[in-house]
Amino acid sequence: MIPIISYIRRRLKRRFAFLSGPCATLQELEKTLLALKDAGIDFLHASTRRFWLPEFDGSDLNIAGWSKKIADLPTITVGNVGLVTGELFGDGPQSNQELMRRFDRGEFDLVAIGRPLLSDADWCNKVVDGLQDEIIAFNDEALKVYP
Repeated sequence: MIPIISYIRRRLKRRFAFLSGPCATLQELEKTLLALKDAGIDFLHASTRRFWLPEFDGSDLNIAGWSKKIADLPTITVGNVGLVTGELFGDGPQSNQELMRRFDRGEFDLVAIGRPLLSDADWCNKVVDGLQDEIIAFNDEALKVYP
């Protein structure tokens, strides 16, 4: 993997994204991440379906948490953040408190927000300003506008 990424970096002479599929074991993830780090990648965007679910048995770390721990690179988490009304700000495992707990533990550096922005482009500003009650929730209607 390192020779391929290094070759592409030399040939393109500009930034590019690299996508790697899921790893079945922690050892496979470690091997992949360290190879990517050795190849000179700048950051990791660790996408998962639900940010609050653990990636491997025996730890509550999600894929972003493991990626940050193993590679020690800037890491982005994503996965159902703010997707359902009340979900980000409720009291379940997918709550704002759980997201902040993981952030405070240093599991990731940034959070990616996807579909909620289709319904409310001002979503991030409303969160920062404490206006969660004014957020327009993502729903199937947004998919009709942005298929």
